[in-house]
Amino acid sequence: MQRDRIIKILLLIASLMVMVVIGIVIGLNIKKDKKTYPEIVVPSELAWTFQPGYEAEIIDDNFWRFAEASYILVGEIPNVEFYKIAEGAPRNDYDVENFYIENGNEMYYHDETGTRLTTITIDVSEFQGDIDWQQVMDEGGVDMAIVRVGYRGYSGGTVNLDSMFYENVTEAKEAGLKVGVYFYSQAINYEEGLEEADFVLSNIAGLGIDGPVVIDTEDAFADDARTNGISIADRTDSVVAFCETVKEAGYTPMIYANRNWYAMSLDMSRLYNYKLWLAQYSNMPSFPYEYVGWQYTDTGYVYGVEGSVDMNVWFE
Repeated sequence: MQRDRIIKILLLIASLMVMVVIGIVIGLNIKKDKKTYPEIVVPSELAWTFQPGYEAEIIDDNFWRFAEASYILVGEIPNVEFYKIAEGAPRNDYDVENFYIENGNEMYYHDETGTRLTTITIDVSEFQGDIDWQQVMDEGGVDMAIVRVGYRGYSGGTVNLDSMFYENVTEAKEAGLKVGVYFYSQAINYEEGLEEADFVLSNIAGLGIDGPVVIDTEDAFADDARTNGISIADRTDSVVAFCETVKEAGYTPMIYANRNWYAMSLDMSRLYNYKLWLAQYSNMPSFPYEYVGWQYTDTGYVYGVEGSVDMNVWFE
């Protein structure tokens, strides 16, 4: 009886000692691995997943993957702004590892067998000067050209024709290229978006345009730009007006913008049903919405074009 009591006491003491040792080991590891992380402001629905300190190190990678599934992140991690991806918007399923550069500066997308699934498109304006379109067709590796019709002045708001528009469209078509057009917008409301669409339609009538008709919406980067400070709603109204007018005329409307502009300056819940053309100068795009074209550089080179030219991966 006495012997059993002594054994029980010894076992209890041994258990307590083991627990103390385990506690010391865990404490030392926590102290050793604990790091200081910058404070990050996240949307409320994500806040529960992120805790500063040791726990943050454990979940860091998973947290950012989770965030990118629901938000476009603008900035460098961890100092980013979160912009909600529009619910119901079609997502692209491109595997970014399948984008490859060929022939020096031609980017293509391939399937798992290495088969090309895309073509090369260039977009041009009067700034490219005289273009040898036959050489572009024969040696440039280009299948389509998107030609600027015109632009709206960022300060005065006047609508202007690109000085090389008719020459570029006519010669590109004669060379055998597919041709689309774009308009550089600085519209501030629905009415001006409609005006820009009417201007484009009147100038492309009878030219046999078989590519998309695009509204180019972007920052003017000028202190006196009329579009500075307009609301997201007004800017989106102007894009909707342009696209709907183009669609009613029997053409394929498309929106061109850079990644952050789509996230920060447009209401994508109203726009994702239109075809999208992404501008993002990087080796791999990081954009959740389904897009038809990716402008991956503005310093490309193509036979027949003097100087640099915008180049695009095209999925149609």
